[in-house]
Amino acid sequence: MAIGIFGGTFNPPHLGHLRLCEAFARQLRLDRVLVIPTFVPPHKTAPDLASCEDRLAMCRRMFSADSRFCVSDMEIRRGGKSFTVQTLEALQAQYPGERFYLLVGSDMLQSFDTWYRSEDIEKLCTLCAAPRESGGFAQRDGAVSLESFEPVEISSTQIREKVRLGEDVRTWVGADVADYIRQKELYADPWTAYRRLLRKKLGDYRLRHSFCVADSARKLAEKYGFDPDRAYTAGLLHDVMKDTDKKQTLVFMGKAGVSLTKAELHNPKLWHAMAGEAFLRTELRITDEDILRAVRYHTTGRGGMTLLEKIIYIADYISADREYDGVEKMRNLAEKSLESAMMFGLTFTISELCDKEQVVHPDSVDCYNELCILKDRRGGSL
Repeated sequence: MAIGIFGGTFNPPHLGHLRLCEAFARQLRLDRVLVIPTFVPPHKTAPDLASCEDRLAMCRRMFSADSRFCVSDMEIRRGGKSFTVQTLEALQAQYPGERFYLLVGSDMLQSFDTWYRSEDIEKLCTLCAAPRESGGFAQRDGAVSLESFEPVEISSTQIREKVRLGEDVRTWVGADVADYIRQKELYADPWTAYRRLLRKKLGDYRLRHSFCVADSARKLAEKYGFDPDRAYTAGLLHDVMKDTDKKQTLVFMGKAGVSLTKAELHNPKLWHAMAGEAFLRTELRITDEDILRAVRYHTTGRGGMTLLEKIIYIADYISADREYDGVEKMRNLAEKSLESAMMFGLTFTISELCDKEQVVHPDSVDCYNELCILKDRRGGSL
């Protein structure tokens, strides 16, 4: 019997692994392929490594359709670092007289001689190499190359990042594994659920902007001594209602008990901030008043702004996606003083509104006047 061995971290397994396993079995006419998740990868650290149980469960979902494929927990049961030669010796004892074929990435051939007991490995099996990506292929005497195989150019690292960012990864891992990842909340961070929500509520442009504002808010918080995680949350959610239809926004605010002043009724561009605060309060059950106020006043500013409110107001102006005239000056000012950046931003906004003969919200006027008074008290500098 010809037995293939396909080991790896499988963190998570993806369709590229499945396609490779299928090509492996087909080209070498294998009777069985043992898919063996490692306990601890010997050649790399894995800070976001899913548990052994979860990786086994995902592999069983991924490889279940083909009767030739068998997911083995032998390295996990052994514990400790997983050295290939130990696995091969155990398999030789379990399947005496059978032929073994070990599948590795072609890039690993270049460092194969550094593997633990590499000479013994070559005595115990036939090495088989598959390309990691399209193009170039490393060779080694005695190794079989799957040269006709066209790899799926996605990595487990990329998939973990997609999950963290709230993306749908079914295209890469299939529905069964994607459902498992979501049910178990694998590879998620505290904001993954919010990112998934934003993907449903916002278009691509606004989604990217929200991510960029969150990143800017975190950096500003670290610089000026505020909790970076709370700043990131406020930045991420500040535009949660931005792409909602105006009529739906009004209906939502009415149900949430938000009343609008005459100035606010005449400036629909402000509604998303008030609706955003209400959404965080009523739908997401966020009770952190600092975060709620930061979302509420990120467009207008106000008198007596808190540190987080200033951070979100400025992060909205200087996020990496912004390209307006003056953005570099705003970014430079933000590195020196939040108040200086606030003054620049308010002056820009109020002047633009006045030029267009549009309503200026009283909160913006209060904020501007407060900064003018502060500047005067400080002898002309913010």
